[in-house]
Amino acid sequence: MASCTLVGLAAASGVPLFVRHSGPGKAPAYALIGSLNGVHVFGESHGVTLCSTRTQNASLTWKTYHDSIRLVLIRGSEVDADSCDSRLLDLMFASLVLLQGLDNLTSGTNVERLKRDIRPSYLLLDELLSRAVGSSDKPGFSHLTGCAECILPPEQHMLQNELEKYAEGADSSCACVVMHGQVVSGTRSFWSLSNTELVLLPLLVATNAFTVARDVPIYLPDKSPNVPFRMLVVKLTGHVHVVTLCGPTPSLSEIIRLASSSWAPVYQVLESMTTLLPWNIAPGLLAQIDHSVIGEESRSPSLNTAKKAAALQAVYRSVVGPLLQPPAVPPDDFPSRLHPDHTPLESYVCTDNYKVYVMQSSSYHLLVLYPPALPIQIARKAFCSLAKLFPITWPHDLISRDNYFCYINKWHLNMSSLSVLHHNLGHHHDK
Repeated sequence: MASCTLVGLAAASGVPLFVRHSGPGKAPAYALIGSLNGVHVFGESHGVTLCSTRTQNASLTWKTYHDSIRLVLIRGSEVDADSCDSRLLDLMFASLVLLQGLDNLTSGTNVERLKRDIRPSYLLLDELLSRAVGSSDKPGFSHLTGCAECILPPEQHMLQNELEKYAEGADSSCACVVMHGQVVSGTRSFWSLSNTELVLLPLLVATNAFTVARDVPIYLPDKSPNVPFRMLVVKLTGHVHVVTLCGPTPSLSEIIRLASSSWAPVYQVLESMTTLLPWNIAPGLLAQIDHSVIGEESRSPSLNTAKKAAALQAVYRSVVGPLLQPPAVPPDDFPSRLHPDHTPLESYVCTDNYKVYVMQSSSYHLLVLYPPALPIQIARKAFCSLAKLFPITWPHDLISRDNYFCYINKWHLNMSSLSVLHHNLGHHHDK
């Protein structure tokens, strides 16, 4: 597992504000942090903006926000710096805005006070760092995709109706149900939030899953970076929370009483959703997946979920961005590095331990991992059958006939993992 360190500094003075570390090893010493900031400042004094670089032992990414806060991401030698790291830094800064507000972060009047004010953001920053290093208990993808992770329960319509009634009773239009940092259901106003906000709100709930109810002031980094909302979180079961964004009313005690009366009729449905983990899709749909996709533990007893997620993340970082359109990036803003008349839609990756097939629709990516010995022709056939199971409009010619492939034989990772990743690249995640 690679290590990952996040350093925050005051851009004007270079004073360290915080250092957060995840993974093996120790965080860099303050002397090294000062040197890293000095390299960036030296480049700026000569009209050069240093974005990223690589040493023998690490990759580094710098980014300055509002000429006030500079973030430095330091990764272990196992991962090269790329566009995913730049997006991760954006999420890190948005995490600070989420709990502190943009004006409070960028005023720069008192550095020592800013250090104290940032401390409540440590849990959320650590959550993102744990996902970045592939922690065994944090196998998510939202920090890479920039999109909310979702669960597809079979009782989706029932839960949606209950959520709409609950939000109306709370006098709020923005509410959602989350489980382990993943969205189960959300109102229309919730899905209208920016991609960054959709990623961070469920993760913020996951950082303190033991509290029965809480009232947290938050700022929406894109929609309302300076005017706070109240985020009311109520724990419905051991793993499920309902979240509401409100104004001055209702009180926390009132929202607890409302949650008790509104969700009691569907308590058994909420409790049964743990059976969807870790695959996040209904058992009936899971049973239809081709047996060549070794996604279940019974099919691959030697593989754990962390290794499967790590392999998918490695493939995602190398294919999406360099080859395929990244999530939440408009097509016109995605610079093609290939022939202008050729738009890649499919790709596959072969390693010593697995094969990965990737397909992109206009607003979706689907990644499937197979055993290394499976012929690529069979893998594509199984992939096309799998793509038909999801409620996605795939281009007909991708499913019905052969296409040109982009072959990438880049890694020989000492791991094997198989799973399915399905996520929406746009703002609307209607499942």
